Amino acid sequence: MKDKLKDKEEKFAVSTEYRETLKQTIQVLQEQVQITEQFEDDQDLEAMKAKLRDLVTKHEELDEQSHRLSSLLLEE
Repeated sequence: MKDKLKDKEEKFAVSTEYRETLKQTIQVLQEQVQITEQFEDDQDLEAMKAKLRDLVTKHEELDEQSHRLSSLLLEE
């Protein structure tokens, strides 16, 4: 019974972390959309490219984390 409880607690912790990672991913994607919309306005192009590069890197990191967490959640 104790193992089952521990497993339940671990699954809850992983699912909570997964949910937060997904929320962060959504936020990063929304920022990427905003940056690309600014490209159309011809604002400071170099600054926007740098910011977009940072956001793409963050998105890749979050994507890797999401895959890892979803794999843990889907383990039998």
